[in-house]
Amino acid sequence: MSTDTASDASTSDGLVAEAPAPRAASAGYRMTWTRVVHSEWIRFVTVRANLWTLASIVVVMVGIGLIAAGTSTGSVSAPGPAGGGPGLSGTDPLTIVLAGQTLAVLVIGVLGVLVGVREYGSGMVRTTMAAVPRRLPVLAARIVVFVAVTGVVVLVSTLGAYLGGTAVLDNGNAATADWSDPGVPRAVLGTAAYLVGIGVIGICLGLLTRSIGFGVGSLIGLILVVPGFASLLLPDDWKDAVGYLPSQAGSAFTTVVARDNLLSPGTGAVVYAVWLVAAVVAAGVALRRRDV
Repeated sequence: MSTDTASDASTSDGLVAEAPAPRAASAGYRMTWTRVVHSEWIRFVTVRANLWTLASIVVVMVGIGLIAAGTSTGSVSAPGPAGGGPGLSGTDPLTIVLAGQTLAVLVIGVLGVLVGVREYGSGMVRTTMAAVPRRLPVLAARIVVFVAVTGVVVLVSTLGAYLGGTAVLDNGNAATADWSDPGVPRAVLGTAAYLVGIGVIGICLGLLTRSIGFGVGSLIGLILVVPGFASLLLPDDWKDAVGYLPSQAGSAFTTVVARDNLLSPGTGAVVYAVWLVAAVVAAGVALRRRDV
């Protein structure tokens, strides 16, 4: 080594100078909440099936609402007694225009299950959890993105069904549910909230079961099958408990017609919120404790 080189590599007191520590390469790529949400957004909107399902919710809510309103006024011919098709005569106007809710519950519930379980089938869940080891931010971000996207679509669909169906009823000189009538805004907006909540429950069931079949089956059983069988099989002293199931609690704040077997709108909303919180907590516990 030459004298000049040796002098450059040494300090004045004879010690070799240490090179400055390189900056951590990962310092600029720290995983943040915003990035987790952004990744879940990309994951949701880039799946074409999700977008088609959202479009089908609009078709179901608005289309069935218009058909039901037209059938009830006789504008659309349907078999049954005069004055409306089967099951429409004597039905309150809001129930008629929001008739698509029954099918929309299944559509958005299945979408929620698929959003919760799809990664487990492809094995991408390992990559996701390696990037976000704490896991719970993934669940929170997934729910936030789902609620934000489906919330807008469902709200537009519900308002479209209400406005379009009400116009058809009014054109046919039938009774209508005016927005200023008591309980109508609560029922319309509550229907949108109820549908989005069913989707969130679907996400949680997907994460809990890790199976599309079990997830969808559990959802259908909880929302449709259990209330019907419970009403038939439970003794009279226990039938009031049926009102605390998610679907029945949702019906309490999505209808303007009071029924003896339903909770009050406020109580129904609280019970439904408890079901949502319980589903999210259960999914979060399972996500943290189980291997991927």
